[in-house]
Amino acid sequence: MNTRNKEQLLRDLKESEDRYRAVTETSIDAIITASAQDKILTWNKGAETIFGYGAEEVLGRSLTIIIPERYRKAHTKGVNRFLKTREKHIIGTKLEMMALRKDQTEFPIELTLSYWESDVGIYFGAIIRDITDRRQIEQIREDVQRMMRHDLKSPLIGITGLARRLLKGKNLSERQRKAARLIQESGEQTLKILDRSRDLFQMEQGTYEVNPQPVNLVDILNRIKNQLEPLTLKRKITIRIAISKPSKNETPGIVNGDEDLLEMMLANLLKNAIEASPEGAPIEIGLNTNQVDDREMHVIDIHNRAEIPKEIRDHFFEAYTTSGKKGGMGLGTYNASLIAATHRGNIRFTTSESEGTHVIVSLPSNLRAGT
Repeated sequence: MNTRNKEQLLRDLKESEDRYRAVTETSIDAIITASAQDKILTWNKGAETIFGYGAEEVLGRSLTIIIPERYRKAHTKGVNRFLKTREKHIIGTKLEMMALRKDQTEFPIELTLSYWESDVGIYFGAIIRDITDRRQIEQIREDVQRMMRHDLKSPLIGITGLARRLLKGKNLSERQRKAARLIQESGEQTLKILDRSRDLFQMEQGTYEVNPQPVNLVDILNRIKNQLEPLTLKRKITIRIAISKPSKNETPGIVNGDEDLLEMMLANLLKNAIEASPEGAPIEIGLNTNQVDDREMHVIDIHNRAEIPKEIRDHFFEAYTTSGKKGGMGLGTYNASLIAATHRGNIRFTTSESEGTHVIVSLPSNLRAGT
């Protein structure tokens, strides 16, 4: 390599270092590198702000100074295991855990780990974000939801109790009895939703585990259809349910799952379909069984004649996504996607002006606890 090439290489290296330094020093996140011996090698301004240590106080010291005492043994064990096996249990994933400031106060962080190897050894990188504000907001939200559950449950219990008393009477016509049953069932379903809002929060955090039991999807769909009858009558909409018979001599539509959650998911999707559908247009629900990668999947296809607006398609299953619906919060499809994912299933859609919209839910037939 001639002198000119060496000079160019050195310039390129310096420019690369300058870019890296500019990025790390202006980041509000802590960016830290450490050696395989767990010694801190770099410590940016973000780390100084978050942890309270200046770089001169920590360089060359063990990374455990920012780890609470109760986690240090597990940290050291994890590093040693990785150095021996290269198994990436947590590397490349986002973790939420507690960290330790200079003043010895603990606080929640979001941590992403990486590593690289060079001729002289193995190095670890960490990007750390202080999520104290996020946790406080989550706590406020949980407190508000708890108060709302309390304030809403009392009148709902009264309404369902009144409907139950009416049904015990002998002077109701069949039409009145049907209306009272609908009030009772709708009230009880709403109470279930209020009781399960905590579970939805845990699903967002990825910590909720389903206790699967046999569930009949056909029964759920028919129950939801009956509950939504006032809305379908108002909009002159008919709902048709088509069920494909299993290849074996089995009851169609049986999956393992949480019945209340699956009913909440399908009720949200069907209600959205009714509200989006043109007045008088039918809604078709298909239920069939497919084999996908050696797994039996139950597929529910909810078809309405409306096209999803282009501006919300990319965010259709995100929270607070709504378009043109009065009073809509944009949480129905989001909650549905959480429930499907929690059941190790998935949810998707197709939409066009000519075909309308198909919202398609796929659920494994044999979900097991802890999977």
